[in-house]
Amino acid sequence: MTLAQCRPGRGFPGRGVLRLTGSIFDEPAPEPAAELLDALRRFRADQATIAQLAAALRGTALYVAVSDEDGRFALPTGRDGELSWLGVFTSPGRMAEFYRAAGRGADNVRYGELTGAELIDQCLPALPRSTGLVLDPGSEHGTALAPIRGLVPDEIALTEGGK
Repeated sequence: MTLAQCRPGRGFPGRGVLRLTGSIFDEPAPEPAAELLDALRRFRADQATIAQLAAALRGTALYVAVSDEDGRFALPTGRDGELSWLGVFTSPGRMAEFYRAAGRGADNVRYGELTGAELIDQCLPALPRSTGLVLDPGSEHGTALAPIRGLVPDEIALTEGGK
C-alpha cells in the first residue's frame, strides 16, 4: 500500500466540519462509540446490513489524522490497487495505539474530529472517487469499507464494474 497526503478537492468543507484538535498523544481519549462497534461486529457476522452499519457510523464522532504544516490540511490516505483508503478511528486512543504500533509514537500526530455523517456526505465526495474507509486499522475489529452504495452517496459509490 502506498501512503499519500491527499489534499481534499476544491470546495472541501473544512470549516465547521473538520474540527482540528491537538496531538493524539496529548489529550485524554473518550471511549469509542459502543453502538458503532456493536453494529460493526454484527455487520462482520452477517447479522446487519450495510445500511444499518452506515446509520450507526453517521451518528458517531470519528477521528482522522491531518497534516497542516503549510497552512492547509491534508488527509493521509493509502493506495492499494485502484482504491484509496482513509484511516478513520472511533477514538483518539485507538488512533494513538495505531501510530505507536507503527513506530510513530514520538511523532506529533494531529487529528480532526467529525461525525460520520459529515465524513460520508461532505468529506468523501471531495476526495478521489475511489476512496474507502478503514475503520480502526490495526485493531481486532478493524474493517475496510469500500465506497459502495448504501454506505456513501450514490454519486461516489463504486458500481458493479468497480468504477
